[in-house]
Amino acid sequence: MQKIIAAPNRKLKLIPLVASTYFMVAGGPYGLEEIIQTSGYGLGLLIVLLVPIIWSLPTALMVGELSAAIPCDGGFYIWVQRALGRFWGFQESWLSLMSSAFDLAAYPTLFVLSLGQIWPPATQGYNGVIIATGMLVACMLWNLFGAKAVGDGSVLLGILLLSPFVAITAVALFRHSAFAVHTAPVSPVKGGFLSAMIVAMWNYMGWDNASTVAGEVENPQKTYPRVMMITLVAIVVSYMIPIAAVWYTHLAPTSWSTGSWSSIASLVVGPWLGIALVIGSMVSTFGIVNSLTMSY
Repeated sequence: MQKIIAAPNRKLKLIPLVASTYFMVAGGPYGLEEIIQTSGYGLGLLIVLLVPIIWSLPTALMVGELSAAIPCDGGFYIWVQRALGRFWGFQESWLSLMSSAFDLAAYPTLFVLSLGQIWPPATQGYNGVIIATGMLVACMLWNLFGAKAVGDGSVLLGILLLSPFVAITAVALFRHSAFAVHTAPVSPVKGGFLSAMIVAMWNYMGWDNASTVAGEVENPQKTYPRVMMITLVAIVVSYMIPIAAVWYTHLAPTSWSTGSWSSIASLVVGPWLGIALVIGSMVSTFGIVNSLTMSY
């Protein structure tokens, strides 16, 4: 078992670890749009509610229990190594590292595409490569200050990320029937339920990433189980409430599509909030990369 060497005042506490885990798993309600587009509001919200109970809760409980029992840096690598030996521990670590190379590659691209919506030159020429590289370097430098710095920063990033969704929720609740003209019945897309389930599962995975910094967590025996439950509830609430609020306006499910949160915000509230949602998506991708870099 590896020794815990982080000084007490440099360790991750409850809320910073919750914020970091939130970014590792969710990164905000972005990515849920296809669920509503293909399944409608009622079924879509049911999927968003039930999938974490069946799919995420068992994993979150496992991560909470094992991280509390074996509070070592390395997390799932240490679990597999102790259970199955060094060979399979190596395979677990290597495969996770390889999958992260492909997973993380998507986020700088999304960051640049989001920036391009409010500053078109971002996607022209080599600008995108330079911006994406700058984002990765910023995350690397941030991580050099340690896990506590990443966790504390994740709290701030989380507030910035969710603020536009609080605004769209608050305004939508006062705009009942604002889009009643669009309420013609919409038949679910063929294969929409399966597609929605896959999208929901993707938006509820990544819990084991939080385990790899257990050696830098304050009182991990108590902190990890609490973090898993608080984060799960926070993700479900942050997913369901904005969608339910937009449903209250009677905006048709056909208005939803991949990356449409900004256009929906512009319709429900105004162009200024649409821009805020675009900035929020940039905060989301940056926070995801920053937290996952800490994990990997």
